[in-house]
Amino acid sequence: MDGEASLLGVLRSGVARGALALVCLIALTGFGPWFGRPLVNGYYVSRGSAASTIMVRLVEAPRGHLSGALVVTTVDQGGSAPDVTRRTLQGSIAGGNITLKTPGLFGLLSAVYVGTLDGDRLTLSLQGHSPFTLYLTSAAGYQNRLAALRRIQSNINATLSAARSVKNSVKLALRLHAALKRYIAWGQQRISHQGGVRLWWAKKAKYYDACLAKIRSLNGDGVPTANWGSCPGNVLYDYHLRDQEVADIQSLGKQDAAQVSVIQQMIVDVPLDASAAERQLRAACPNAPQPKACNQYLQHLIAAKPKMVSATEVATFRALAPRVAKAIAADAEVADTNNPQLAHIATEIKALYWKR
Repeated sequence: MDGEASLLGVLRSGVARGALALVCLIALTGFGPWFGRPLVNGYYVSRGSAASTIMVRLVEAPRGHLSGALVVTTVDQGGSAPDVTRRTLQGSIAGGNITLKTPGLFGLLSAVYVGTLDGDRLTLSLQGHSPFTLYLTSAAGYQNRLAALRRIQSNINATLSAARSVKNSVKLALRLHAALKRYIAWGQQRISHQGGVRLWWAKKAKYYDACLAKIRSLNGDGVPTANWGSCPGNVLYDYHLRDQEVADIQSLGKQDAAQVSVIQQMIVDVPLDASAAERQLRAACPNAPQPKACNQYLQHLIAAKPKMVSATEVATFRALAPRVAKAIAADAEVADTNNPQLAHIATEIKALYWKR
């Protein structure tokens, strides 16, 4: 029994001396940091900026070797979704010192980040740039940060959409003003030219009659067609064009009706579009990136709405449109009445001209 106790004592003494020697070896060779530090494995996320976030995902495997990714997510002030930049990372950690490198093409255009890991804080710097600090965050915490960025982006999108609606409603109002101005000027001119249209047909009939009388006389006297002058050729050329002229007069009524319909629809649409834009802007302003500026924009829209449609222009247009339609119909009726007579005369001239 005494021998057994003595042997156990010797063994314990040997183990103790061995453990002490191992501790000394670790201390002397610099392997101390490998023990007592858990392996790096986590998300390190920036703080402070509401419009962007930097995330570095690091995994240490094997010990001392790091791999992961650098992801920068930034709200796009003029787009529909946040801008996302991703870079893979490879590096190393020794003690609290970290080196990370983004791969480049054949080693070119790569970036090297150096920094320290101190507890939950990861501080990195790129040559020529100020250092930045990231903080250890759970995966869920990082997703919450991304969700907050998406909400900001959604608010920006809503504000931009409302602003586009306002601009579109203003453009429509300007188009209506231009269309009313053009139509009123053209319609008044068309009405005033009614007498001129009748005179045009009367002069044409007179010319046709005079030409027919002239060539009948020349034909009766046996004068060669070469000496009949220019009137037969003029009549036959006019006869060739007149069908198109009559068709143009007849189609003018349809064109006028279509133009009036478009203007009438715009008169209805302009205030409706402006009201829709106002509602959209009211909903967007409380969460807009600059609520004060958004509200000022809203007030400008509210003040401009009553002026988007000119009551005077609309009243003039509505009074003028039926008169224009009546004038065009009268012109078509004059053409329908006079054209057959001219066609008959032109046919007689053609028969005499080609007979000789």
